[in-house]
Amino acid sequence: MNKIKKIIALSFISIFILTSCSEAKLSKLEQQYVDKLHQWIKSGGSESTVRSVVQFNCSKLTMLMATKEEKVSFVNKSNIDEYDFRAGFCMSAVVENVWPNQPGFTKKFKKQVCREKIPFIKVVCKEFI
Repeated sequence: MNKIKKIIALSFISIFILTSCSEAKLSKLEQQYVDKLHQWIKSGGSESTVRSVVQFNCSKLTMLMATKEEKVSFVNKSNIDEYDFRAGFCMSAVVENVWPNQPGFTKKFKKQVCREKIPFIKVVCKEFI
């Protein structure tokens, strides 16, 4: 009986570790926005499409990945600075892949921001930095 309890406990711990350490899967819509940003990078980027492609998809991804409370605060503009930061960080990270050395987008800054536990920031860091 004791052996069975140990096996069950080890199985439970293993499952917990595996699920808690794995990154959340992106929804299909989130993945679409990420893919469009990757396509823009692969195409060599175009200054004329920064707003229509990069800004549009980063803005959509920012809202889509926000919590319910964050979405409300972004829409009513009570937390617009956070929205602007996230969307701007995404844009800088994407653009940096085509035109390196964006002003203010230093290694130290990227490292500091990428330590954040915010799922959106994690995705941007993983995908574009």
